[in-house]
Amino acid sequence: MPQSTPGRPEEPLRPVHLSTQVVSGGYLGRHMLHHALLALALAVTQDPSPAPAPQAPPQGYRPIPVEAAQLAAREEKRALVLGFFDSRTEAGRSFEASVLQDAVFVRWLEARAVAVKLDLASAPAVAGALGVDGAGAVVLCNASAAEVERWSGEVEPRALMAAMQPMLKHVDFMAPARARVKDNPKSALARALLGDCYIDVLLHERAIEHYLWAWDNGANEPEFVQMRREATIYKLGQMANRMKPVRRELVTRRDALAARLLEPKEGDVQLELALDLAALNSALVTPEKQLETWRALKAKGDVAPEVLAASFSDMVAQSLFRERRFEEFLAGRPNFLADFDARYRALAEDLARTAAEAEKAAKEGRPVPEPQSKGIDPFEVRRTSTLAAASMHVEALAAIGRGPDASALCAVVLGVDRRPAAFVTLAGAATRGGLGSLQEELIARARRELTDPAALAQLESLLANAKARAR
Repeated sequence: MPQSTPGRPEEPLRPVHLSTQVVSGGYLGRHMLHHALLALALAVTQDPSPAPAPQAPPQGYRPIPVEAAQLAAREEKRALVLGFFDSRTEAGRSFEASVLQDAVFVRWLEARAVAVKLDLASAPAVAGALGVDGAGAVVLCNASAAEVERWSGEVEPRALMAAMQPMLKHVDFMAPARARVKDNPKSALARALLGDCYIDVLLHERAIEHYLWAWDNGANEPEFVQMRREATIYKLGQMANRMKPVRRELVTRRDALAARLLEPKEGDVQLELALDLAALNSALVTPEKQLETWRALKAKGDVAPEVLAASFSDMVAQSLFRERRFEEFLAGRPNFLADFDARYRALAEDLARTAAEAEKAAKEGRPVPEPQSKGIDPFEVRRTSTLAAASMHVEALAAIGRGPDASALCAVVLGVDRRPAAFVTLAGAATRGGLGSLQEELIARARRELTDPAALAQLESLLANAKARAR
């Protein structure tokens, strides 16, 4: 031990503070240093504050009335999800436990929607308004609580999330379509429009379900007839090109319809059957099948001309024309001169009526009516497509040596359509058909009749472009 100094009392040892004193060697110094460092290490590694309480798992469902949930959905611009269960039944309690209380599903809902859980026993009014009954259901709505989609029965939560995800951002435009189906469950038009909504959110299987129902049940719905044979069947055909099950559905319908057209039952309207068959074959892009039916009908000999004409669809005509099967192409439309004369007369009448309406509006100081729809002039579309069809016939007639018929058809066209483009299109068709004399006649006529300098300049420009393409 260290010795005390003589004549001075021995002082007690004072505590050593590491922050203010230097600790020297010796046993005492080493002992104190050891304990000080140990205390410092414990201070660093231990947090003296109390540990936080564990956080509760996400609740997902908001403990608020449906009206408040609607307001929240509107303010947050989110979908509204209503989860129903029946606490009075074993099936209802099972639905709540396995679906509504699934932890992953609950967290998923919390992040994406305004969700409320409702017991059918205590919320009969809301359930009744939506027509919910049974053990339970999950209903996707917009902020007005208008239904978009529902799931019930044996539902797997992850499948439910996958089905709901594409629709969450589109509830506002899907809800009206769903309401139309609810109000008119037998309306093919309503079902087709709902199918369009499913296409927009890439739920193709649901769209197919509604499109097929609309096709099967909409033949006698006047406001849907044209849409059924054009837009609806076209969309089904597009999906049939990529999805074999859809193609099988359409082929089954096509084959049954072809058999029925050849052997009609009592009450069948053959013309309607023929138009439906042509639409199906066009959707499937099977011109040879359509041509096969047309030949079978023609061989029967007792089929009405309009049925034969409907069976010889535009797809068949274009296919035969592309393959330069001109004799068959022309056989399908034997009365082409009369047909084109009627089409051009209708065009002339429409043009005259439009001009008269514009003149009347100008005299009355009103704005001239615009014929365009989304930047497209329907009259111009009709005139251009009719000219294209006529030019195909001119080329086919010229190619098989029926020059007088080709010339007569050109006269029908130019009796109404005297645009430079009409002269050049017909002249090009005559050239491709090998009838140079008709081509020269048409160009000479154009230069005589087109007196407007701008029209003449357009004619020469079109002719130059045509020669450049020919080279």
